Amino acid sequence: MAEETKNFPTHPALLGDKVFLRAAVPDDIIDAHYWLTQSDPDSISPFISRPVSPSEAAETFRKQEKSEMDMTLMVIKKSDEEPVGVISTMNFNALNRSTEINVLIDPEKRRKGLGRDALKIFSKYLFMQRGLNRIYAQVAGFNTPGAKLFNSVGFKIDGKLRQNHFYKGEFHDTIVYSLLRFELDW
Repeated sequence: MAEETKNFPTHPALLGDKVFLRAAVPDDIIDAHYWLTQSDPDSISPFISRPVSPSEAAETFRKQEKSEMDMTLMVIKKSDEEPVGVISTMNFNALNRSTEINVLIDPEKRRKGLGRDALKIFSKYLFMQRGLNRIYAQVAGFNTPGAKLFNSVGFKIDGKLRQNHFYKGEFHDTIVYSLLRFELDW
C-alpha cells in the first residue's frame, strides 16, 4: 500500500524532518507566553520586561507593526501538528543583509531535536529564499543549552558582550553567535 502524503499548511522551504514552521497568529502568542514564563524569562533576555498576562501578550503581538523581514513563526511538530515553539527574527538590517534570530521551545519538549530542526530550516530559508548573508543570536553566557543549540547548527562565536546580562544578582557575559550564508553546509 502506498504511503499517504501529508500536506502541511506552510511554504515548502519551511518543512523539516521533525517540524514545520508557519506564521504565528495572536492566539499562538498565548502558548509562547506560557513557554517563556516556564523558562525563567530573565535567564533568556538581558532586557527588562514588565510582566503581562497571556491575553496582553497576544494583543501586543496583534498591534505590532509588521515588517517584511521581522517574522514570528510557530514551530509545529509534524507527527501530530502540535505547536512546540516559536522562532523569530528582529533587528533586520537591509544594507548588511543580516538579522537577529530567537528560538523558544516549550520546556517540556526540549532536547528532542525540535529546536535544532527549526533553526536549520529557518536559517536555510532566510539565506536561500530571503537573500540574507548573516544571521546572529545573543545567548547568555550561562545558557549552556542555548549555546549547544546554535553550535549544533554551525553558528560560530563572534564575540561577547561583557557583563551585559544581569541575572540573579550577578552580571554575566552575552555570547554573540552568527552563521554566514557561505557556511551553510547542510
